[in-house]
Amino acid sequence: LACRADGDPPPSTRCARDGGAPRVQGSWAVSRADAGRYICRATNKHGSAVRSVFVTVECECQGRTGI
Repeated sequence: LACRADGDPPPSTRCARDGGAPRVQGSWAVSRADAGRYICRATNKHGSAVRSVFVTVECECQGRTGI
């Protein structure tokens, strides 16, 4: 999952599973355990914005990484 935002100054962003540690952006092996609500937060000196998305994993694919 990528968390992107525009602003001046450019905001810092982070994406985390609801109640979990922030995910490092990039690719990882996906399993059904990764399903759930993810929250993206963008913050700069003017404030912050938050959005969430619910991720559903329908199958576990062997040998593939990334979302």
